[in-house]
Amino acid sequence: MSITPYQYQLLTQSLASVRPNFHGFCTSWYHQVQKYNLNMQIPDNVNQLILWEHQVFEFIQGCVMRLPQQANLLYFLRQRRAHLLYIGTSPRDLDILLSTFFQALKVQQGRTFTAATKNAWNRALLLIKNMLNHELFSVTNVTTLHEFKQQQHAK
Repeated sequence: MSITPYQYQLLTQSLASVRPNFHGFCTSWYHQVQKYNLNMQIPDNVNQLILWEHQVFEFIQGCVMRLPQQANLLYFLRQRRAHLLYIGTSPRDLDILLSTFFQALKVQQGRTFTAATKNAWNRALLLIKNMLNHELFSVTNVTTLHEFKQQQHAK
């Protein structure tokens, strides 16, 4: 799975529109994330939240910039693997973080969050999620041709 040049343009524009008020975006996202009982460590005070915001923006921007070259994105995620495991990230945490990120983005951008932008973010987040699940937990959504044929015969 990959993204088109048009989707990449939408992602970079969307991210650029959030950047001027990234603190507001992160605050909204953080409040949504706090509704869930995550395994991973997240900030629990204002000073940690400010540092977290900086790290989050660098991570998101790093992922978006590397989406067209998936090998570079995979390398970027591998470099962060140890830290993500150290803070206790679980597959459920990834699902929550990505879905709440998407919802916060949708709220922050309002009417400018078009169907095309929504589809671009859905595709990008799914790609990132699949790569992280593979790198962190050795989980893959790829099946071999043999497995596919067995599944088809079983039906």
